[in-house]
Amino acid sequence: MTVQHDFPFTLTPDEVALAQYRRPPATVPSALLEAAQEAVRLARTLAAPAAVYDWFPLREVAGEKVWLDRAAAGARLTVGPHADLLAPARQVLVAVYTIGPALEGEVRRLHETGEDLLAFMLDSAGVLALGGIGERLRQQAEEYAARQGWGLSPALAPGSLTGWPIQGQRELCALLPLEEIGVRLNDLCVLEPQKSVSLVIGVGPGYPAAHVGSLCACCALADTCWRRRDESPSRAAEAQTGVE
Repeated sequence: MTVQHDFPFTLTPDEVALAQYRRPPATVPSALLEAAQEAVRLARTLAAPAAVYDWFPLREVAGEKVWLDRAAAGARLTVGPHADLLAPARQVLVAVYTIGPALEGEVRRLHETGEDLLAFMLDSAGVLALGGIGERLRQQAEEYAARQGWGLSPALAPGSLTGWPIQGQRELCALLPLEEIGVRLNDLCVLEPQKSVSLVIGVGPGYPAAHVGSLCACCALADTCWRRRDESPSRAAEAQTGVE
């Protein structure tokens, strides 16, 4: 089991602004860019990136259940009808990561004081910072797989994979000491702080992909996702094939 805090913060104001204003950079309104600059400054002081993760040998995939070896006992993930996505795995990475509670607390305060644009941009910066942690964990999984000469599954998580409801967080989070990074699972099976995410990746010789792919084709939000509505036809096709 690994607890990691040393995630680089590389977010720029342009990235934050363009995440919300998907137009040529030169056309970004000055007020939006100024808010993005302040949001990044705040995020650098408020975000506390942390992750806890472990690798588990895959015992078997049986129907909708994935069985992992955990010391002398087995651990179960009831992944649902897409459990076969982990069938080629030899090892499974299970992770939870967060940027902590301070940033979202400041977002609430800014809304309460009427600074809604800055609050919105700071929240966006937090989302992007959280995504950066996930990207680093995916890179670590890719590096591990490359050393073994293996491939990787898409990134999976309860609530995002069709047939694996949010209640699946109970089984996943039972595998990791979330308290080590200040995260808890509430009664609704939602991770707290709000900007916290779980992640499962399988690696093994049966996977052809050298990179962790997208799960858009199996995502529970596939029909309503704003990203896919805004994509060009070519980008939508890439999402369907798992290319990012």
